[in-house]
Amino acid sequence: MDPITPDVIQLAEDLLAHKWYFAGIFALIFFDFFLTLADEVQFIWKGKKGTVFYLFLMNRYCPMAFAIITLFGKLFSSMIYRGARSWWGRCNRFAIVEWLQTLLIVVPAEVVLLLRIYALTNANKYLLGFLVSIILTEFIIVFYAMSLPGTNNALVLPHVPIDSFRVCILFSDTKMDTAYLSTSIAFDCIVLAITLISTAVKNASQGTRYWNILRTIRWDGTMYFCVILSGNVVWMSLAMNARPGLKFMNAQPSMYLTSIMINRLTLSVRKAAAESEEKESAIEFSNRILNSRAADTATSHVIPTFA
Repeated sequence: MDPITPDVIQLAEDLLAHKWYFAGIFALIFFDFFLTLADEVQFIWKGKKGTVFYLFLMNRYCPMAFAIITLFGKLFSSMIYRGARSWWGRCNRFAIVEWLQTLLIVVPAEVVLLLRIYALTNANKYLLGFLVSIILTEFIIVFYAMSLPGTNNALVLPHVPIDSFRVCILFSDTKMDTAYLSTSIAFDCIVLAITLISTAVKNASQGTRYWNILRTIRWDGTMYFCVILSGNVVWMSLAMNARPGLKFMNAQPSMYLTSIMINRLTLSVRKAAAESEEKESAIEFSNRILNSRAADTATSHVIPTFA
């Protein structure tokens, strides 16, 4: 057993906070799933099975699958702990998965935003190409980071029989994390700015279906983008300045929050569109009834109620 020094005690406290924080975000992602399951069935599964449908499924269920895998890797590692060296070797094989899940969680979410911006800007191909180039840059950074030998290992932990030290954490190159996060934050800021500008300059009659969709994208989108942006900023700040046990504390939680917020925005927009369509259909149906009654009363020489 390694000696217990003040640094070891501090690391144990940091890792315990890391584990509890992840347990909290794990509970949040599944709580949100059950909270929005009814809307998912109504507006996603019963709707059109197009590109957004499959992207929604990826954004919804890939993070949940990775959360379960990571929970067992981070929190339940004591069940299969067999000594420091053997466990650290297993962690090394597990840690690289955290780079992979970055692609499978964040990129589909960004593609959803890309499609929405494409629609808001009246199919502006130049802007589309610019945003696609940012996403491709993220791809290149992640693949390059994964290819660097010896830089994607698990955090080396002291051999002390304390539950806090039975955890797998990817301890990657801070420069690669900073490069990736800077690109991701730039994408978030650009998308937020375009969303606010596009929804502000577009004209639509108040109460119409198009107006309700624009309002939902403007207000809900702004709130959700701020959550996503703040999560990435906290992730980068910790990665650059925090102690080893806390450096990547917000890495996976930030990705899971991105998934939650993008799915929420998709459901909000579809719900607003459906409610507006029902309202317009009801108004149109009422007008038809009034017009038919007016025609009937005119032919029978009875004075119409609404003259």
